[in-house]
Amino acid sequence: MSTGPVNTDQPFSERFFDFIRQFAVTLLLHKKAYDFIKEHRPWEGLQQYGWTAKVLIAAAVIFGLQFFYGFYEMVSQAVEDPTTFGASINAAFADFDFEKFNWMLQGGRKYLVLIVLEIVTFHFVQRTLEIRMGREPERTFGAFLKAQKRMVAVSFISWVMENIVQTVVNIPLGIFGLDFLEQAAGLAIQFFFLGFAMIDNYHECFHLKVTESRKRTWRVSGVAIATGAVAYVLMFIPLAGVVVASMLGAVTAVMAMERFLPITDEEMLAYEMARAEKKKK
Repeated sequence: MSTGPVNTDQPFSERFFDFIRQFAVTLLLHKKAYDFIKEHRPWEGLQQYGWTAKVLIAAAVIFGLQFFYGFYEMVSQAVEDPTTFGASINAAFADFDFEKFNWMLQGGRKYLVLIVLEIVTFHFVQRTLEIRMGREPERTFGAFLKAQKRMVAVSFISWVMENIVQTVVNIPLGIFGLDFLEQAAGLAIQFFFLGFAMIDNYHECFHLKVTESRKRTWRVSGVAIATGAVAYVLMFIPLAGVVVASMLGAVTAVMAMERFLPITDEEMLAYEMARAEKKKK
């Protein structure tokens, strides 16, 4: 079976099948990524960043506690009497405010977490590429600062585009009386852009520009949504959730991109030639 990216020249049915396959395979790759992390310990080397890494990780944990507290409050409101939850789970879900869940990580908060934890994400992506492909990582603090600046830009772009796309999608849903799909669509859109922000670290290691990264990520949208969905859920786990989301998302993104849309030497050459041609103009 082909494991290539979605081809926009394919019929819609084939593109949809490719999307589902990307999504399902990427979900399963999280288990493989977890095993990889246990075996190869890619966190080793983070100590080279000294107190910078410790402070940023601590800040991310505080954000994670805020997410969990908000989630806990929401569940508490939905289930006022915990002793009846098991017997009346349907009633509990009827009172469950899905809109609050959908928008709890809305805005810049989830991207702020990615910015704070970029030191972890970038390190894990580089270590995964080094272990799996023998690609020599850039271990300098300057390389991290460059990655940090790029994550700020990518997060801002993702946040803006997320809001624009949600607004555009909600208009036809409202016109055709499909308002009930707005929240689910909103989550899927958030998953995609969260996944894109994580996958961009993979592209950055190959020196692709953000616009090139965005175009490639769109071709594997199933990968982006699956990666973003798991990271989104993990962010609600208290204390270590946001850190685990960054670690697992980074390794999974590399594995999924290697499988569905690896960067070839020919593609790298084409990008370099295009940039050189653009500079001449």
